[in-house]
Amino acid sequence: MQAIGGRPDDYYNQARPDVAALVPPRCRRVLEVGCGCGELGRLLRGRGHHVTGIELVPEAAEHARRWLDCVVTADVEQDGFPFPPASFDALVFADVLEHLVDPWRVLRQAVDVLAEGGVVVASIPNVQNIDVLRRLLCGRWDYRERGILDIGHLRFFTLHSIHTLFAQADLEIVHIGHRYRRSWWRELMCLTTAGWARRLWTRQYLIMGRRPTKRVG
Repeated sequence: MQAIGGRPDDYYNQARPDVAALVPPRCRRVLEVGCGCGELGRLLRGRGHHVTGIELVPEAAEHARRWLDCVVTADVEQDGFPFPPASFDALVFADVLEHLVDPWRVLRQAVDVLAEGGVVVASIPNVQNIDVLRRLLCGRWDYRERGILDIGHLRFFTLHSIHTLFAQADLEIVHIGHRYRRSWWRELMCLTTAGWARRLWTRQYLIMGRRPTKRVG
């Protein structure tokens, strides 16, 4: 595949089975925000979900139309979410929120199209990662083609600020996954620090938040 949007060839072409695995089977109607070329949505469709994608880059959206049930080309920060309230059972933000100018507002608006009891699944880089901290102590903050300091990242998050991001959108976090390279000594450090050291190893958090069901009466 040729480069899209000036990024590496496979930048918009990540399948992300770890993210797909977090979407509950009961959530039939799925909206993938920033669907790229549709590889993640393709996995979800294969699991029986009806997948709608929304994508900023027209070339990527055109590729995604081969795999998804519906694809809308739009900028969610400018155009919002052109769907009726409660249209979806799950929203997916795979490596998207950190690219937005105002991810707090976008997430709040996104919840409007999520059904009660529905979930938001997101993968978010961790700026508290020890490699980033080590370079920062040496006076280095070097942007790269991808990763935690991707040149397209406008916002940076720790686990604490992820909690704040979801809470202000009235989402209850029900799952936190950690992506990092595991080794026996890292797991030992996590054990001896009651899990705190995991925040230093984690390169990316896998989050599931749930929209509460309104109580009747």
